[in-house]
Order: sequence, then C-alpha cells, then structure tokens
Amino acid sequence: MPAPTTEMREVLDFLAEQKRGKPSRYSIPFEEARRALVEERKWWIETAPQMTRIERETLQVGGRRVEIQSAVPEDADTSVEIIYLHGGGWCVGSFDTHAAIVQGIAKACRHTVTNLDYSLAPEHPFPAAAEDLQHVLAELRRRRPPSTRWVLAGDSAGANLALLEAMRAREEGEPPPDALVLLYGVYLPQRPSHSMLAFGDGSYGLSLQAMARYEKHYLAGREGDAVPSAFPLFRSLRNLPPMYIGAAELDPLHDDSIRLHDAVQDYGGQSTLAVYRGVVHGFLTYGRTMKAPSEAFADIAAFLTSITAP
Repeated sequence: MPAPTTEMREVLDFLAEQKRGKPSRYSIPFEEARRALVEERKWWIETAPQMTRIERETLQVGGRRVEIQSAVPEDADTSVEIIYLHGGGWCVGSFDTHAAIVQGIAKACRHTVTNLDYSLAPEHPFPAAAEDLQHVLAELRRRRPPSTRWVLAGDSAGANLALLEAMRAREEGEPPPDALVLLYGVYLPQRPSHSMLAFGDGSYGLSLQAMARYEKHYLAGREGDAVPSAFPLFRSLRNLPPMYIGAAELDPLHDDSIRLHDAVQDYGGQSTLAVYRGVVHGFLTYGRTMKAPSEAFADIAAFLTSITAP
C-alpha cells in the first residue's frame, strides 16, 4: 500500500493538530464549512507567490452575480488566459481558499489566471455552476482580443466543470478552449473503485462520506447515475482539446483520473497524465512546506508551453 511522503505526513499531522477539538468541516452546515475552510487555508496562503496585481470584478451573468478574480503575474504573457475553477465539492471553496494554487499556476505559467466564484450548492444546485462558467467565459471572450488563447483549468469539482464546459462547446459548435488542465478531478458519481476503497476512510482528508454529501446536495438529492450530464465519463471523449490530467496517488478520486486518461486515449485524443506519488487530494495547497506543488505547477507550465506556443 503506498504511503505519504515525509513532507505529506508532516502536513497531515499539522492539519490534524490544527483541527483538534473542532467539528469536521465535512459534517457541519455548508455556510459554516465555507468559513472553516477559509480559516484552515489562511496559513498556507500567506506564502503564495506575489502577483503584480489582483483584480476583482462582479459580473451579472445568466441572472446571477458572479465574482471573478484575476491573478496577474510579473511579465505576464497576455496571449493566453487561464480560467480556473476551484474545488470544494461544488458546495464550498472560493478565491480565498484556492489562492495558493491560482497564484502558483500564474507564476509558473506567466499567464493571467482568472478564478470564478461560481454559484455553490445546495443554494444553487446543478447546473448553476456550469451555467456561470459558460456565461463568464463568453463575456471574457467578448472583451479580449480575438487572438487570445484560452485554457480551462480546475481542481476536484472544478476539474469536472472545466471538462463539462469543453464538452458543451463541442456539442453546441462553439470555439473550444485551447487546452484543459484537470487536477484530481471527479468525473463519475461516487462508486466502488480501488482508490475509493483504499483511501476513502478520511485518514487523508477527503472521505467517501464527505463525497456522498457533496454529490447529494449538488444534484439536489438525485442519484448520480440519474444525472449523467453532470459527469464527463458518461459522455463522449471524442474531439476534445489537449488535456493535462494531474492525479494524487493517495486520493479516493485517483482512479477517476486514470479512467479519464485511458478513455481519452481510446478516443484518439491527446492526454498527458501525471500521477504525484505519496500525496493526497488537495495537496497543491500545501506549497508552503512541500515541494510537490511547485513541481506540479512547473509540469503544468511545460504542458501549456507545448500546447499554446506560437
């Protein structure tokens, strides 16, 4: 059985001590869980790479207010823009919880990364978040030069949303993104798999119980198999943009990434798979004390250079 790296184990011990005596944020009401996640992430974000500027704006799209925040690195290459969808089971997560990831990618890639505070469940169940992304991307495309190249990126639930948007564009005959960056994503409803059974007890953070709760509220109580449009691996993987698939070895969702990579290959698509050994779901946040996140950001930058270079 694979085990955490020394650095990952130290992070897990730190997080356990930080949470000692507190209720699990996976079990408390979502409004409280959102605040708890912000508090949990503050220390990790203090050392996030510095940006030339951070720009925040509120858009009126599809009848809802959606905030976007753009992280602009030094010497940014404006020919490419990355749209980022944060994780959090479609129910929690925000600019503040994922700043270390967004700014790490921006610095490594030297592209502006625009993060969406998309509508969260249970207040706004599926397909609200996907609709927000569609409308925001259309608005940003309208504002940018026609030559701008677009990358959709996300982690966990955000990776799900990014891939679904690429599929929607394909099916509706709209311009697809130029590339996808999909990080430890969820691509099927929860179901038994080797990684689910091996790593889903909560020892490494994300648990099967938490995932079932997120899925239930995201789908407004419906079973995942009854809403195939919410899960990419129920749909055709043909004619999609090149994608980078990052997986964490000690993650209940590890097998989802492997299945996605294999399916893209079967359809004749272009997929780069990177499995980060000895790390858990969400490891990209912990760059303050771990090397693995910066290594992943460098890998993403190399992939995007190969895809988007003139």
